Amino acid sequence: MRTDHHVIDLHLHTVHSDGTFQTNELLAMLWEREVDLFSFTDHDSVGCYYDLREGKASLYPDVTLIPGVELSCRRNGALRDMLGYGIDVDLINRFLEERYSLQNRVRKQGIVLERFKELCRDRGLVFDESITAAEGKKAEAYTVMYMELNRHPENIEKCPFVADCTRLYWDYFANPDSDFFVDETFDLPSFAEAVDVIHKAGGLAFLAHPFVYGMSVEETEKMVQEAVEAGADGLELKHQSNKPGHVEQLLAFAEKYHLKLSGGTDFHGLNKPGIKPVVAFGNMLVEYDEIKDWIHSVRTF
Repeated sequence: MRTDHHVIDLHLHTVHSDGTFQTNELLAMLWEREVDLFSFTDHDSVGCYYDLREGKASLYPDVTLIPGVELSCRRNGALRDMLGYGIDVDLINRFLEERYSLQNRVRKQGIVLERFKELCRDRGLVFDESITAAEGKKAEAYTVMYMELNRHPENIEKCPFVADCTRLYWDYFANPDSDFFVDETFDLPSFAEAVDVIHKAGGLAFLAHPFVYGMSVEETEKMVQEAVEAGADGLELKHQSNKPGHVEQLLAFAEKYHLKLSGGTDFHGLNKPGIKPVVAFGNMLVEYDEIKDWIHSVRTF
């Protein structure tokens, strides 16, 4: 691995989870932006790495790809995420295939969509009752409903937050205190289970975007502590959701609990408009010095 990387993004999603770009399309986009150190971290999928193996996509010269994944976890009935870097994709794929067969994924998304429809219906929102979630993709039910709700201007007029994909998800759909909450965690591993499988796959485990959930500093630290107790190796320092002061707070957590640092834009393509690889909303940049203490120790693809 080169030691002079300077354009970094370690949190990117393809169509294999809830992104909108094929693996080869995202690779071309990263090449245009001169990204030379990156990781594809699809939710509960390593399909993009099989695209590379099967010749459906190819790496450009002089780039380093860290094999990664973002495993969905449950915590007190709420969805949380654990990033894995330097993983053996075959071992992770076996775990995912055993736990989440296509039949089980389709069934789950159907259940989630029907629950979400009921909540929206009860609150007078307008949508096509015939919409379905039949592909079994991560967050498919949410994405389908979000797109459908935004087809009707009256929904945005009644509930302006419906137009903001990230806010609707974290502040409402995934928030246990919200009237729009849908529990998606009924089949998910705990922090400890997720960390264990990442470690067995030879990778390092990082708690993803700790401040994205809208919790207080005290509650966020409690979650970080739980991740540490579960064996997590680090936390995600740089993320497009960070507000002023969050990076400094996360650095304090990392020092206190002896955690490694990671970072990335959480790029999803058109599903999160405005977020660009490397810079997100223009509010972040992962520095090489932030990751240099571990990036050389993990496998590359």
